[in-house]
Amino acid sequence: MLSLAVLCLISNNSPTNVFNTVQASVNSDKVSFQVFELDSPLVDINWCGTTNEVILVQSTKGIIYRSRDRGDSWKKLHSIMNQTGQSVIDDETTEIGKVKKMMQNPVDESLIVFTGTHGVNWVTEDCGANLKALNSGKKIHELKFHPSQRSWALAAGWTSCEDFDDGEPCEIYKELYMTKDLGNSWQFLKSHVFDFSWGSTEVSVKLPNKNLPDSRIFITHDPNAKGNQRSSQRWKQKVHLYYSDDFFKSQKIALDAGNSIVLTDHFMFVAKAISESTIKISVARAETGFLDFVLVRMPQEYHITTHYTVMDTA
Repeated sequence: MLSLAVLCLISNNSPTNVFNTVQASVNSDKVSFQVFELDSPLVDINWCGTTNEVILVQSTKGIIYRSRDRGDSWKKLHSIMNQTGQSVIDDETTEIGKVKKMMQNPVDESLIVFTGTHGVNWVTEDCGANLKALNSGKKIHELKFHPSQRSWALAAGWTSCEDFDDGEPCEIYKELYMTKDLGNSWQFLKSHVFDFSWGSTEVSVKLPNKNLPDSRIFITHDPNAKGNQRSSQRWKQKVHLYYSDDFFKSQKIALDAGNSIVLTDHFMFVAKAISESTIKISVARAETGFLDFVLVRMPQEYHITTHYTVMDTA
C-alpha cells in the first residue's frame, strides 16, 4: 500500500486561511486530513533535505511554518526568528522584519537562507531545526548561491539615503557583494550593477572545462556610471557584459552592450542593446564558459522592445 501526502491551500474569501494536509492511500478508500490556520495565504513551499520529511512554507506576510513529519504537525518559526534577530541588530532603529524569500542551496538541500525585509536574514543548515540570524547591513534584494561551492553566494541590494552622511547627496544604485561563509562576512564587489550571475551552473561544473574557475562572475555594468542608477530608459548601449575570475580585481568584457542575463543550465542568453528601444538576443554555451556569444536567429521583421522570456532550452 502506497501512502501519499498532498498539501492543499483552500481559499474561501474569509479572514482565515486554511492549510490542509491530506494523507491518502492508493487502492484504499481511507483518507485522513488535518487542518491548520495560517496568518495569510501561501507564496512558497519547500521540501527540505533528502528524505522529504521536512516541509517549510512561507505566507504572504513573511511568516515561515515548519513541519518535520510531512505535514502532520506544524510549527510557526516567527518567534524564533524574532529572538535570534535581536542579537544581530545594529541599533534601536533597525527593524527585524519578515521573510521575503526562501533560497535553497543547490549543493546541500538542508541549507536554506531566508532573506529578510529589513536587512536581517537567517540561515539554517538543518531545514529549520536551528536558525542563525545574519545582519548584512543592507536589504538583500537578490541572492544567488554558487552551484558547487556550498558556502558561497552573491547578493545585491540598492543603496538608500540612510547610507550617506549628512551633506552628501543621496544616490540610489545597485551594489554587488559576495560571501564565502554563508553570510557571516561580505566582500563588496561592484556598484552600479544591473544583472549578475555566477559563471557556472549545476550542469556546467560537471563538464570537462578546465578553463572555467569557480570564481567566475558575470555582471552587466556601466563602468562610467555615477549618481542615481534608476532611469526610465530600458536599454542602454553604454552597459556591457563583463566577467571576472578574481572577484573584480580585474575584469574583461564578454559582450558589448549586453544589458540583461538569463542563465540556464546549458546556455546564457543576453539582451544586446541596439538602441534605447530595441534589443537583439545573444546566446553562449556552457561548454565554452559562456563566452562564445552568437546572435539568436529571429524573423527579420521581428523587433524585441520591452522584454523577453526564455521558456525552454532543452
